[in-house]
Amino acid sequence: MEITEINHFHEFLEALHFLKHTYKKFPKFMIEIVAENYGIPSQEVKELIPTFIRNGILKILKNEGYYYELNEDM
Repeated sequence: MEITEINHFHEFLEALHFLKHTYKKFPKFMIEIVAENYGIPSQEVKELIPTFIRNGILKILKNEGYYYELNEDM
């Protein structure tokens, strides 16, 4: 299955772009709040975050308190 075939892929990516342009880096709870505003169920968000990390779309900034950042190429 292609990553773009995952449920809510495009909505989640749009939510991450919003966070990137608004805050640059952001904690997990902000991803969850914004995703909810985009109509993505919380269970889906819990599955999407690791999938986006594995595929290099989302990065964990471990040395900055586990904030997240959207890959610059996205």
